[in-house]
Amino acid sequence: MKSKQLATAMMTAGLASSYALADDGFNSGDYLTRDWGGLRPQLVESGVTPFLYYDSIFSASVSGGLRSDQAFVGQVYGGADLDLEKLFGWNGASMKVSFVNRHGDTLSDSVGGIYDPMTIYGGQTSYLYQLFLEQQLGENWSIKLGRVSADSDFAKSSLYGYSLSTAINGPIRATLLENSITSFPYAVWGGRLKFTPTEEHQFQLGAYQTGPDQWDFTENGTNFSFGRDDGISVLAQYDWTPQTGKNTRVFAGVINSFRDFESFDGGTRDYLFRAYLHGETDIADGLTAFGMATYSPHDDVARTPLQISAGLNYEGLLAGRSEDRTFLFVTYGQLSDEYGDAIGEDVDYEMVYELGHRFQMSPAAYVQPSVQYIQNPGGTGDIDNAFVLGAWVGLSF
Repeated sequence: MKSKQLATAMMTAGLASSYALADDGFNSGDYLTRDWGGLRPQLVESGVTPFLYYDSIFSASVSGGLRSDQAFVGQVYGGADLDLEKLFGWNGASMKVSFVNRHGDTLSDSVGGIYDPMTIYGGQTSYLYQLFLEQQLGENWSIKLGRVSADSDFAKSSLYGYSLSTAINGPIRATLLENSITSFPYAVWGGRLKFTPTEEHQFQLGAYQTGPDQWDFTENGTNFSFGRDDGISVLAQYDWTPQTGKNTRVFAGVINSFRDFESFDGGTRDYLFRAYLHGETDIADGLTAFGMATYSPHDDVARTPLQISAGLNYEGLLAGRSEDRTFLFVTYGQLSDEYGDAIGEDVDYEMVYELGHRFQMSPAAYVQPSVQYIQNPGGTGDIDNAFVLGAWVGLSF
């Protein structure tokens, strides 16, 4: 039954690529529900831009790991971007309100690694996500305040978002394993100040709530309190985007977290530091390469003090498929010796390799099969290397 279901998922991807070639109504719109009889463009013109996305992943662990398994996970993300200048005449102001529903399960426990092979798993319920205000301050400055997650502005590239694995999808995963920041779809109190003096240079400074309950989704995103055990993470990032005629971006940042972290030895640490560096550039027509590295010297708290990721993303590799994406990702995560002592194991590293292809059926729909190879799951050497096959479906309504 498992192999039959997986074959069906893989076949769907192939059918999707053929269907996308048809020049019909489905293939022409940015949204599956079109313009709502003219209502959508009227809302946008008035200052309200609604959005609704559905994502789902079916994956199967076909060899290695702790056991063979399969799982399905889904996510609904919706809300509205509000242009307060159009709505109320508030010059340079905007607002975002959103909600998330997550459902289904993951096969992470069956693989046994530190990275989840199904990236949209976590917080399996409905809850309020974003609720923030952003204000432009002249031509070069902007400020954002409210309920946000740090990864909306820091420690992330859009290239990461093609992976089915949390090894690279989202913000730099090492920051989440040590709980120094939150990510989509977990919101905390926070703010960001951005300065963009030119198209080439950008500076950002942010501060975000952090604490032992930052991943708690049981109150459905409505707990707006700041607990006595909470602290703050201060992030600074510089972006360089040289105007050379090709897509190139480099960013470097630091995270300084101030709160009581539980150390692997049973003690506490009141400060955690991490630095990160990312670079991406076009190396051929349609082909982009990137690399990322991050390091924390505090391996009594940081489970993966060193993480290095790299990847290739090719747009339009297949003839007649100019909107498709073909990608290859590799992530190396060095586990902390102190973490190993805490679990009674000699730990080393975990590596994740992923190869996939996104069939862009229309501007509003894609199907993306991929294969992941997880080397040394959990870093202990006790778990066999694992193969995970998966298919990701994304829809925009």
